[in-house]
Amino acid sequence: MAKTLFLAWSSPTSDETDAAFNDWYENTHIPQVRAAIPSITSVHRYRTADLPGAQQPEHRYLTVYELDTEDIPTAAAAIGIAAQQGKVDLTDTIDLTNVPPVMHWYASAE
Repeated sequence: MAKTLFLAWSSPTSDETDAAFNDWYENTHIPQVRAAIPSITSVHRYRTADLPGAQQPEHRYLTVYELDTEDIPTAAAAIGIAAQQGKVDLTDTIDLTNVPPVMHWYASAE
């Protein structure tokens, strides 16, 4: 079982940029985040389910990073350091204005 979860909610800028957004996320972003945080053991991505009559969440995608560390401050800082060093690229297909990404860290309760 993972000792830590890092959850990231995000959305593309539009339906037209969805494919490019997913390509960037899978082939650029996730590998860069994994390189920045070596304790990541697995990554899973989810898309909102379209249920008739159900209220849709604000973000279209959820990424779940599982980590084998309890040192959340160091893992969280590693993302910032990698970004400052230019090792985490952004894309113009991610919505940073209307529905900006949201990130949360969770420690195991067990």
